[in-house]
Amino acid sequence: MTDFSPPATEYAHKIIGSLKSFFEGLPPAIAYTRIFEKYREYILNRRSAIYEATEYLPILATILVILVERDLHHASELTKMRNQHRVELKKIRKEMDQLRRDIKHLTSHD
Repeated sequence: MTDFSPPATEYAHKIIGSLKSFFEGLPPAIAYTRIFEKYREYILNRRSAIYEATEYLPILATILVILVERDLHHASELTKMRNQHRVELKKIRKEMDQLRRDIKHLTSHD
């Protein structure tokens, strides 16, 4: 069977459709969209191997759920870190503005 055989391609699109339904049940977020796109690309690029592995579907389904949960947790952690950095950057900018005002005030009295 080639990578472009109709059964493998059709099966890949069926899997992507199911995965899309799963992701549509999640709250809308850019991170979820990016994760879905990565999985979609991976499935299409490896459709022949996936089609051949259908006898292992129960095991693969379990692994897929574990990977999605891990990726979602990772995306959530990155978002938290990004938000924390944004808050810290805002504080630093305020402090820098205050220092500039202080310097300007001190130099204007000379």
